Amino acid sequence: MLNSINSVGASTYVAPTSGVSASQAPQQSEGLEFSYNPQDELVMDPQTITVPNASKGGRAPESEHVRLGEDQVLKPNKEGQYVYNQGTPQYIAAHTMGTVQSTVNALSEKFGQDISWAFGERQIEVNPDAGMMLNAYYSRDDGSLNFFHATDPVTRQQVFSGSSGEIVSHEAGHAILDAIKPGWLSTWQADTNGLHEAFGDLTGLFMASQNDAVCELAAKETGGDLRKPNCLSATGELLGQTINNDAGQNATGGTYVRTLINDFCWQAPHTVDPKPSGTDPLTTEMHSWSRIFSGAQYDLMTAMTARNMEGGMEAAQAIKKAGSDCMTLLAGGIKKAPDEDASYRDVALGMLQTDRELGGANQDLIFSTMRQRNILFEGDDQLMSIQSAPQPRREMTVTLEGPEFGKFSGAEVTGTVSAGPSIQSGNPGQSLIDNMKMHIQNGSILYTEPNQKVEHKDLFDKDGRPYVGVVRWVDGKMTIERNTMIS
Repeated sequence: MLNSINSVGASTYVAPTSGVSASQAPQQSEGLEFSYNPQDELVMDPQTITVPNASKGGRAPESEHVRLGEDQVLKPNKEGQYVYNQGTPQYIAAHTMGTVQSTVNALSEKFGQDISWAFGERQIEVNPDAGMMLNAYYSRDDGSLNFFHATDPVTRQQVFSGSSGEIVSHEAGHAILDAIKPGWLSTWQADTNGLHEAFGDLTGLFMASQNDAVCELAAKETGGDLRKPNCLSATGELLGQTINNDAGQNATGGTYVRTLINDFCWQAPHTVDPKPSGTDPLTTEMHSWSRIFSGAQYDLMTAMTARNMEGGMEAAQAIKKAGSDCMTLLAGGIKKAPDEDASYRDVALGMLQTDRELGGANQDLIFSTMRQRNILFEGDDQLMSIQSAPQPRREMTVTLEGPEFGKFSGAEVTGTVSAGPSIQSGNPGQSLIDNMKMHIQNGSILYTEPNQKVEHKDLFDKDGRPYVGVVRWVDGKMTIERNTMIS
């Protein structure tokens, strides 16, 4: 049994054991109560979360920004709330619904604006269990968040990606970032793609870090030293365990989908070995590449936590404040970054600028953590604005030619390129060509034949991840289009 704790973006969290009714928890005068777990059942027992702007609706609850899929019927329990036994279909539906809207509430506050979805609809559709797959994803084309289930071959347990607060917030983070920076989901750039994945992981970290029970657990695990592995550094423990059991080996590096503790440093993406050796090495595949930036942000949170404790805070309180402050800086950095091909450096410079606007208390910590990862460089901390030297860009179409592109040779690709000095270099499209070579090496482009009917299931690779791009045939010409699904 966990104690009642306060939240960000919702009124209160209450932590009953599985099956405890909402009538045993403190009732709120506004909003509805939903089953909730900021981690997953491998880490802690479920809790509940109150969503202030949710209503019961007809067939299922809905809120200003979120609705359950059309095939979902979810009726309140006898207390009029949406709290159910863990593992039931009702629990999964309530958990995804409540977690998505609470994540929207919290990040709306951090970004200082309402969330208007990139697909043009008022509400995003949440599908709590869309079938069998070891994954979850956001689709702009469908205006949806989609979660799945699989059976762990070792434990024989049925595992739902929608039962993890970190995973649900991760996918909601993709949709929210797409609302803030829609151009980021159209790019072929490694850093911008990595920022999308990093933001998903950091959204899961932020939401978990604002939960007092999670902070108490992390403090117990680490004593406040977040360099030690803990429930906050590990993302999606139960799903990660299932992925490894399904693979028959330690495919993720540990009992998690990803860990935020790493020492990866930025380098020019085209210089990265496309087939490195070792367990879970750094590649330019977006989930892997994202770890450079998410690791740097976790380093910043670690340093802020240590400073907070030096100032007299208890470990759990220090962790919670550091998590909130880091998301404030990250949201500011994202808003100040370019609307299209943003780099890790762009966002880091935006974080420095945001911090100065808030009083400059974190300048040294931001610069040192980002400098250590080769994201910032000497003198970057003296730049007063990310906009001091804007980089003009233009849209360009290139043709992939040469044996290194294999069956993709001859394909046309459209993307943005620098309209500055590289125009005079004689080959302004080289960066776009290099990016496509990278994606092809990573196996991230789906090849199709002329007149081939591409079904929805074809848009995912063998690991259940959406392809970054898809070959389409237009008037007999092979083109590669960006896929706007992201996991």
